Amino acid sequence: MELADWFSSVAARRWPVLPGTQAELAQLRARNVDLIHFSDLANLCLSDPLLLFDLLRVLGQSAAMQRNESMPTVEQMLMLVGLEGSIRRLGPLPALHPSRGVVDAETFEAVGDWLARGRVAALVVKEWLSIANEPKVEDAFVAALVYNLPACFYLLQCNAVPDQPLLQAVSGAYGVDYPKLLEAFARAMPLPPGLSAMFGAGGGHDARRRQVLRLAVATANGLEHGWWRPQFVAGIDAAARLVGSDFGTLYSVVVQAALSVGRHPRAPAYAYPARYLAMLEGDTRRMKMREVASLARDDDLDAALREAIRALANELKFERVMYWRFDAGQNALRLKYQIGVAAEHPLKRLAIDLAAGSFFALLSSRPQSFHAPLAARARLAEKYPDAFFSTVDATEFAVMTVFAGDTLAGVFYVDNANSGRPIADDRYLRFKTLITQTSRHA
Repeated sequence: MELADWFSSVAARRWPVLPGTQAELAQLRARNVDLIHFSDLANLCLSDPLLLFDLLRVLGQSAAMQRNESMPTVEQMLMLVGLEGSIRRLGPLPALHPSRGVVDAETFEAVGDWLARGRVAALVVKEWLSIANEPKVEDAFVAALVYNLPACFYLLQCNAVPDQPLLQAVSGAYGVDYPKLLEAFARAMPLPPGLSAMFGAGGGHDARRRQVLRLAVATANGLEHGWWRPQFVAGIDAAARLVGSDFGTLYSVVVQAALSVGRHPRAPAYAYPARYLAMLEGDTRRMKMREVASLARDDDLDAALREAIRALANELKFERVMYWRFDAGQNALRLKYQIGVAAEHPLKRLAIDLAAGSFFALLSSRPQSFHAPLAARARLAEKYPDAFFSTVDATEFAVMTVFAGDTLAGVFYVDNANSGRPIADDRYLRFKTLITQTSRHA
């Protein structure tokens, strides 16, 4: 395929977003529009390059934007589209998930990994430019997020992970050096001109910022091959000279960026950059996403549900995990799988009635999740007369529905009733991501 034809095939469709992003979008759409802020959507776009790409294409097609060489912030872009228009545009985007023969588990893993590296690079270039007292960093931040996107689209279309370095494989496939390919990609979509300028090789005032961008991207992309390599060290040294700092300061920025991305994952592979930093010298074994690969191999919903229960307990360390199956005949939820519930606990015998106006009836009306810290749990118990609240321990919990098409299949429930440990935001997000993937088998 010629390069122009490939760009046309990318531009011809709207791409899915990462699982954690889709779950967050569903939560936003469930809110009253008056409770949604542009900053909420902007932060979500900046956390997932796939979602950001969809927004950039809207602005890139604007004739007024094409005439303006300055780069607006993502929040300003959303304001140009309007809050309701942005929600209509971004809200319905589906989640990317493993599907045999379409997006194999290894491809899904690699895409998440490379998008995570872009997110790390964005955080790194933002901090490095701030150290250099650069007044404007937003365009470099966005450019770092976009940098690996063409390679990720290549992965998704081929549904195969190449044996050679990914950017090199994309360049070889089309006979164009990746930086030149990226420039052409930005023009073809089209993306806002201010962003395209960040990928160029020109001089002027922006020359240093473009150099720092390229070094930040090379640093994040090179983590997989080892932080001890001379090339990795030399790249940070070069950036330190550009911004007027030292290696130790700039290296600590890389560490904090990788940890930040890992703590707020949009896909399980968002943790990979932090894991690369933890490798010992000489250890370059590829890290596999075992639990997601296992889910991708399971065609049977029950097998996927059991795997999800195991992962929630063993990987995410929830002390109690329950899955209630929907009994359509009785219009109730009945416990099917559980871990951590005492043999004599009344929860094992509880049938959750889905009578109109009950908490679980409202929850089960559509695909959604809910996190109830102690204060919220107390308010729910006061507001809803469900037998569930008098049966389950007074502890923080999280729940999420599973749907087969438009039909309710069941509800997942997790808590830490034994220790009373709160459910951290990143743990709740990983819970939602895992259940979203499991729902694909329904």
